[in-house]
Amino acid sequence: MMIKVIWWTIKILAICLLVAVISNQEGNTEIVWVGWKMEIPTSILVGGLIILILTILWIYNLWKIILGFPNRIISLIKENRQKNGYNALAYGLVASSAGDVESAKKYAAQAQKLLDNKDLTEMLSAHAAHLSGDKGAAYKYFSNLADRKNTEFHGHLGLMRLSLDNSKKKEALTHARKASLLQPRNPKLNSMLVIMEAQQNNYSEAIVALQKARRIGSIVESRAQSLGAALHTKIGFDNLEKNELSDAEKSFGFALREKTDFIPAVIALSKIFIGNNNDRKALSLLSKTWKNQPHPEIANTLKLIWKNERASSNIAKLIDLTEDNADAQARYIIADEAISAGLTGEAREQLSKVLSEDYNTLYHQLKSRLADKNNDKSSSNQELEKALNASPNHRWSCGSCGTSSEIWKISCGNCDKIGTLDWLSPPNTSKIS
Repeated sequence: MMIKVIWWTIKILAICLLVAVISNQEGNTEIVWVGWKMEIPTSILVGGLIILILTILWIYNLWKIILGFPNRIISLIKENRQKNGYNALAYGLVASSAGDVESAKKYAAQAQKLLDNKDLTEMLSAHAAHLSGDKGAAYKYFSNLADRKNTEFHGHLGLMRLSLDNSKKKEALTHARKASLLQPRNPKLNSMLVIMEAQQNNYSEAIVALQKARRIGSIVESRAQSLGAALHTKIGFDNLEKNELSDAEKSFGFALREKTDFIPAVIALSKIFIGNNNDRKALSLLSKTWKNQPHPEIANTLKLIWKNERASSNIAKLIDLTEDNADAQARYIIADEAISAGLTGEAREQLSKVLSEDYNTLYHQLKSRLADKNNDKSSSNQELEKALNASPNHRWSCGSCGTSSEIWKISCGNCDKIGTLDWLSPPNTSKIS
């Protein structure tokens, strides 16, 4: 505003200066028109003409202002309406992010009323409806968004989440695939797609999604390795059921590329090797895994290779494979075998090598069995009491929810997470499946 005042002041001063200069000039102008004759100083004539022109221009501008006043009022009303609409939209987004359901719905309604922008207003309305639990309204809004090019991705994403909320996993996967085609490098969606494909038993598709997620860095590599090992192992087991041994061998091999000591794949692949009379390969694989991840089934598979009728020979070979700093689980497996074979001295020696911080339920159970062998009921009962308060035995435990299982499965029976079962000691509060 101040600039305009200064500019008009400069123009008026310039005109006054021009008129003053002209008025100081000598000379007359004679005008003859229809018998009339008029003589006037030229300076006054020029000054009058300038004033006349400026007056006409001023009247013209004033007339334009008067004519444009209604449009200006309408424009101001629209601007104010739009401003209020975007304010409502912004407040609604903040409210929905904060979990304020009522405010989110109120602002969404205001934004829809004030703004002529369906993309933004329906997105907020859909989010508010979803937040409030009005799934019918949320479905309608997200469907509308999915039908428009600019909001198609978010529409399918919203429909995917609604389907997951309603436990319609197949329908959710359909929307997730459509959203992924629209934004193939979306990190969160890609990592979700791996799990969703696997939960629908689409293991090959899950592996493709996993490799894509790896390329764009949307999944931590350690997690990707666990998922890859689990998916390839599951495919291998499925191939075994169809008696497709060659394909099963390839799948278990891929699993071990992801995790070299993945026990289910190690055991299954070793048995394929044994069936193909390739005991040497099987022994190498099992021996290496025994040192890193001792497991009872590894010991049982090794017995198939050794073919010893005497239990003591198998125990001796297991001891030879076991290093001095071996995991306590290896000592427990050997001690269990020794007690069953009547070699109580060997069992005691193995248990004596276990550090006190590694004592668990199995340790005290084995000690109780040893006491029973000596007819020491008092010591046996004491060990059983200790077993009740000790750390649980190793089982296939879910790293997500803590639920444990006797056998390995690709998904947790409790939380349905994929590739989360590991051979370890579950939490004391875990549920036993």
